[in-house]
Amino acid sequence: MKKNIITYVLLVVITFLAGWLRFYNITNNPPSLNIDEVSFGYSAYSIMKTARDEYGSFMPLTFRSTGDNKNPIPVYLMVPSIYFFGLNEFGVRFPTALLGTLSIPALFFLLRQLFRRYDIALIGAFLMAISAWHIHFSRYAYDPLVSSFFLIVGIIFFLKLFEGKVKYGIISSIFLVLAMYSAFTERLFVPAFVFLSLLINYK
Repeated sequence: MKKNIITYVLLVVITFLAGWLRFYNITNNPPSLNIDEVSFGYSAYSIMKTARDEYGSFMPLTFRSTGDNKNPIPVYLMVPSIYFFGLNEFGVRFPTALLGTLSIPALFFLLRQLFRRYDIALIGAFLMAISAWHIHFSRYAYDPLVSSFFLIVGIIFFLKLFEGKVKYGIISSIFLVLAMYSAFTERLFVPAFVFLSLLINYK
């Protein structure tokens, strides 16, 4: 019991470290919003004001944007952020930085479930917390980073199905669908992952 308490205390410390690395000076580094961030922010601002995108579509599931058809979840996550923090760098980048931070404890619980070892889970969480690529992509509006958080959480609950906990299937489905509508690659990965997992573990 005492060992588990120490593990969770370390996890909290690692999560706070991850949050600091992802939020510190986020409005200036990267130095300015890129074209995708501007597009996400403008669509979110339009939804906040009118419940329609800049083309007049009501609560769309695909945002036309500049013709590249952006995913809806990153946009809708920005709506409350922009409402509270304003239409600025912090308001646009806050959701991704937050989910990037929350990905650390999410990965911990996934690794603990896979390996049944707290030390491996803690090491994995720490490595992601200080990982340069994850810090970088958490510091600006990046939809694959958003989808990765929902994917990790969705897999955690999906694996519980094989423990006989069928009720978690609904929760898993919600998070996996959120992942699919956060990044286009997940629309291929999630169905393939679910199908192959069920096929392999059919018994």
